[in-house]
Amino acid sequence: MSKTKISIEEVKRLAGLSALEFSEEELSAFIPEFEAMLELVDEVKNCDTGEAQLNYTTHLLSECREDEAKESFPQEEILLNSPKTKKGSFCVPKMLD
Repeated sequence: MSKTKISIEEVKRLAGLSALEFSEEELSAFIPEFEAMLELVDEVKNCDTGEAQLNYTTHLLSECREDEAKESFPQEEILLNSPKTKKGSFCVPKMLD
């Protein structure tokens, strides 16, 4: 099995796609980790599956239930579970400034 080589440019591209920032040292540290992952993928690809059959399930639209409107819980009952409410809505801490 030939060892796959990952370049620093590929690691930078993956970091960029993931919207992550790393130092040059951190980026270099990822190279052996990615190469080890790719070696494992190669091992799985080369496994003899013999006579194993592919199993999968599909769901036909005809098997799905009809979408129908149902009565909901009363708003007052739902809001009873909230520690704080305001004007008929849940009151939650601000997440963004």
